[in-house]
Amino acid sequence: MEREAPQEVLLETILVRWFNSEGRLQASSVPNRYGLAKWSDHFPGALVSEVTSTKQREFAEALEEDGYADGYIRRIFAVGKRALNWALQEGLLDRAPFVKLPPEGDPRARAMTMAEARWFLRAAAEDLPHVIRYVALAFGTAARPSSILDLSTFGQFDFEGEVIDLNPPGRRQNKKYRPAIPMASFLVPILQNVPPGRVIHFNDRPLKSIRSAIERVRERARAMIRREAAGAVIAAWRAGDWDGAAKLLVTAKAAGDAMRTVSAYTIRHTVATELRGRGVQPWELSGFLGHSTGYRTTEMYAKNRPEHLRGVVRAVEAYWSDLGALLDRQHLGPFVNQEQRSSCVLPSQALKSIKPLRNLVEPGGIEPPTSTMPL
Repeated sequence: MEREAPQEVLLETILVRWFNSEGRLQASSVPNRYGLAKWSDHFPGALVSEVTSTKQREFAEALEEDGYADGYIRRIFAVGKRALNWALQEGLLDRAPFVKLPPEGDPRARAMTMAEARWFLRAAAEDLPHVIRYVALAFGTAARPSSILDLSTFGQFDFEGEVIDLNPPGRRQNKKYRPAIPMASFLVPILQNVPPGRVIHFNDRPLKSIRSAIERVRERARAMIRREAAGAVIAAWRAGDWDGAAKLLVTAKAAGDAMRTVSAYTIRHTVATELRGRGVQPWELSGFLGHSTGYRTTEMYAKNRPEHLRGVVRAVEAYWSDLGALLDRQHLGPFVNQEQRSSCVLPSQALKSIKPLRNLVEPGGIEPPTSTMPL
């Protein structure tokens, strides 16, 4: 294929060629594949020339009707745009349709309250060991989910210097910058006991997604909230305070339903919100979260000496300690530092009733659906 006209080439051909040549090699290979699957589903058998502005608007409206957020729709469009631009640059097409990206969505600013974080930790305490480890790391680093899932014992932990390098050896930094940060004290015993390899693994395999585990934890938290409220509701009812019982029931239902909006990213937003409220300066918080400060050279040096973030980590440890004070002793795990009480890390043994994680077959249309991805 060389400098073909758009009306002579199937869109699916361009999508598949770009993914096999570029998309599958990127850190965002899984989102790339899902995004391309959406293009394939909406434009079955379409030619490149059929990706008109009108068809693109219809595509965006269809995704919106399916419940996808503005930001996610924009990312789906960006994947298709990259594929078409690549085909033009590589000389496969003599011209390519312009793909206009939808506007940016509002940032996912959902943050848990102290009470919600307490319920979340209590629920996580009853889950599998790798989920418990993930939750502790999420609260201790405020890192993006992908950064935590990529953590390995090989070259990312400096216990002597108490530093965690969130960027794996050999990975090139991109706009999702992964900083080196001081290691929170409550994470030290957890990480020291991890066997060589990926930190977050299940059945001796690294996880590619933590989503289903977080959904399981939040549903358990929701059930805990409603179950605990049941006693107060019954007591008020028996005392003849029917209005009070009704209010308690409504409040418990609202609190339980709110837990359903918690995602893996919510923990990152929760920690960031809490740290800002505890007086951490914006530039310090930006460095801790991996947001670009505009000073690339400074960021390069900060990787080797992240001492300037020690104050941020002290605020993280104080937050963790405050959460520990809200939890009953029975929910504190074996990693608790009884002297500092800076850890409310969860028990390492999960309930036997927990069902094993399921496999999700990856979408077809881009590659044969033969592989599985553990969630």
